[in-house]
Amino acid sequence: MIDIITVVFQDELPILKVQAQSVEQYCADLGVQNIYVIVNDHDTVADCIDPAWWGARQNLVKIIPRSHYHGTWIQNGWVTQQILKLLAAATSSNRWSMVLDAKTVLIQPVQIQRLFNEQGQVAWGTLPIPSVFESARHIANHLFDIELQQMAGPGGVPFLFHNSTVRDLIAAVEQQTAQDFVDWFQEAGTITEFVLYSAYVQARDGNLTQAYTSKNTAYSVCNICHSEVAQFDQKFCQANQHNVLTVSIHRRAWSQLTPDQRTRYRDFLIAHGITQAEYLL
Repeated sequence: MIDIITVVFQDELPILKVQAQSVEQYCADLGVQNIYVIVNDHDTVADCIDPAWWGARQNLVKIIPRSHYHGTWIQNGWVTQQILKLLAAATSSNRWSMVLDAKTVLIQPVQIQRLFNEQGQVAWGTLPIPSVFESARHIANHLFDIELQQMAGPGGVPFLFHNSTVRDLIAAVEQQTAQDFVDWFQEAGTITEFVLYSAYVQARDGNLTQAYTSKNTAYSVCNICHSEVAQFDQKFCQANQHNVLTVSIHRRAWSQLTPDQRTRYRDFLIAHGITQAEYLL
């Protein structure tokens, strides 16, 4: 039912090993057909990734260099990462894809009945579009002639893409813009994959409520970005809440943590069965 997509570049390979173990341990009941590991870097980085990192699920791993997808790629890794997530979802023949960043680590089992309600709506809910994504909202509004106020939850990873909807989205963008999707996305400005996807769903359905619950009844996530290092203790307490599905620390935040904070994070992951975290220090 749900494939896994993760996008990685060379500096993230150590944390990718940690994520791989968490996927092996906590994605047992999702009907995963493929684990797509998309390399947003030089093709040679793909040779450094070992499917054995995913343990018993290694036969599901497909390591795909960026050059596999046609297009002229610019050097902005943040932009190309977003495009690759959409292209990977469009590749999947499963019904859904769950998109992760390489630093995203699962800390409890993912349960289908928590991701979707009885009506088949995604249970992550919707949320207001953050002001930092106002430019993305403006671009999406103009593209689809809508007024987007909400985006699909959780607003970031882990994000669920309905794969056939992604394929339709790409086709709609190419028809509307008369451009190749990869070229358009790179030239469009500050668009983001999740705002664009949400906008297409609203344009298609008239709203987001047909596909998404109004409130999040699924899981919470705990992320520490590079501007939140001072909030580490508060965030670490949040990570211990029972409904948190994933945790992550941005690499630029990791470099600012104290040795004690890094040790606490490592021990937290090990306590959740992610023994590969031992090698983070």
